Amino acid sequence: MDLSIEGEGRGHKHGHWSARLATAILAGTACLLAAPSFAAANSYHDFLCRVPYGPHAGQPAQADDVAYEINNDYLYVGNSCPEGGALYAQMDGGLTHPYTARAMDTFTAPAGLSIAGFTVWRYEAAGPSQVDGTAESKLEYIPGPPSVEGLCEQGCARGTQAEPLNPKNEVSVTKLSGVTQIRWNAACGGGPNGTCPESGSGTLSAQFDLYAADIDLVDNTPPTVSNVGGPLIAGGTLTGMQAVSFNAADGQSGVYGGSLVVDGHTVVSQILDTNGGACLSLGVTSDGQRSFEHAQPCKSSLSAGLTLNTSQLTAGQHSLELIVDDAAGNQTIAYNGTINTAGPPSPGSSSDAQIGPGSSLTVRGALNGVNASDEATLSAHWTRTSKAALTSRYGVRERVTGRLTTTAGQPISGALIDVYATPGYQGAQARLSDAGLRTGTNGQWTLTLPPDASSCVLRFAYRSHVNDTITAASTTLDLNVHAGLTLHITPHTASVGRKIYFNGTLHGTPIPPGGKQLVLEASSGGEWVQFDTVRTDARGRYHASYRFKYRGPVTYRFRVFSAHEADFPYLDGTSNGVTVHEH
Repeated sequence: MDLSIEGEGRGHKHGHWSARLATAILAGTACLLAAPSFAAANSYHDFLCRVPYGPHAGQPAQADDVAYEINNDYLYVGNSCPEGGALYAQMDGGLTHPYTARAMDTFTAPAGLSIAGFTVWRYEAAGPSQVDGTAESKLEYIPGPPSVEGLCEQGCARGTQAEPLNPKNEVSVTKLSGVTQIRWNAACGGGPNGTCPESGSGTLSAQFDLYAADIDLVDNTPPTVSNVGGPLIAGGTLTGMQAVSFNAADGQSGVYGGSLVVDGHTVVSQILDTNGGACLSLGVTSDGQRSFEHAQPCKSSLSAGLTLNTSQLTAGQHSLELIVDDAAGNQTIAYNGTINTAGPPSPGSSSDAQIGPGSSLTVRGALNGVNASDEATLSAHWTRTSKAALTSRYGVRERVTGRLTTTAGQPISGALIDVYATPGYQGAQARLSDAGLRTGTNGQWTLTLPPDASSCVLRFAYRSHVNDTITAASTTLDLNVHAGLTLHITPHTASVGRKIYFNGTLHGTPIPPGGKQLVLEASSGGEWVQFDTVRTDARGRYHASYRFKYRGPVTYRFRVFSAHEADFPYLDGTSNGVTVHEH
């Protein structure tokens, strides 16, 4: 049977496919559903051992604030996650163990934080036991009930070791209050007079292996901000680039970002210090909360500044707010007042309407950097290619490096580099995205883009004086990013008359109004054939189902395709493939 499928913006060829699969899939229906979430307000996600979602799913994550404890010989605890293992607690089965022998791992929330909920992916097992000595494993939270699950004892096992992130390994707990610890262990229980018997040389009589954890940490304390100052709020009529400086502190999740809000609209927003990359949100959860690989991802204190191009504002008075937020999203309004601006230069005015070379030094302000010069050279290049345009995958933290020198080759250090980003969707405007980028002692600088960066044009500009509106040097790079999608299907086996269910997420923003159209594709060993379309919700989530109508056995591969569209700033992208066996 020939199945002709119309391509959705991809120019796909008509495909020839299995008659059973083609007929069955054309009967499928799709609908949008909201994914459940356990995130609390003013919270963020901390991943342990592995990243459980998104394009980095399965990659090792840090294990901050996990403590390991044993109270007898031949008990094992530790972290083998970097080698593809687990945060493990195990009891050797090669000898007997006394009652209360225990191997235990404990995650403790940093001071000032609590746990609102968590999901773990684990394998647990317990070997043979006797009346007074019971090998057992369990998961619990503190303070709380004795255990989240019933004890795994009397030879039981839960989960699978072959696939760490398999849904069979998943345990979720929600709506917690005041919880500060999560604990998992392998132990000898039963009664005071018992011992846990040997289960054989080279075996484990009890074990709890935690392959990944998603912990929702609550931070109810906003950052504190002091020493707010600078020319932006000093008064007078403002022209050109003007800066505000401040100190910020947050002893819980850490200081994350700063924003300038003019007349109710955010015009500058940036991460104040990436903390070596730890303070960059992974952006892989669907609840709007940030996600990190560290329990305390951002610096507890820092000095920072934000710069506003006042020449982009109309002449007159404007309201101004300086807002500082922490990793959990708590905000502090550090300044709330008004500023007066001269407005943009008039069309046809003389060059003196712009501030730069030839303007009065009193108007141009302080020098921008050591060895600042109107005759400057600014370079920028991707670390992965020498070309000006880079094509990347969603979720990759691309890096840009560059150098600022005078035309004679002398380095300009300590200089502010303005970074403007124009997202790759129709009608997008350039935005000052990172005004905190400064050159080092040799004039070099490095910028690490966030993992959820979209396709965009990046313009790097240097002004030799802080109030200049005319740049002394600039350069441009192009970033093209393929759309990032995830696909989950349950179950992985089916038979005639049974349904399989699709769900997943299209990552990245902005999602077009009404959602982004995706195409479902399938293959039974040949080329991929499009068989249905589905539209995401406003957060990029989608859901669909399909019922088999003919008998197997046949093995199929399914995936989801996102075509490039003018209102979504990503190239074509394809999800992971999922295998389904029809009996």
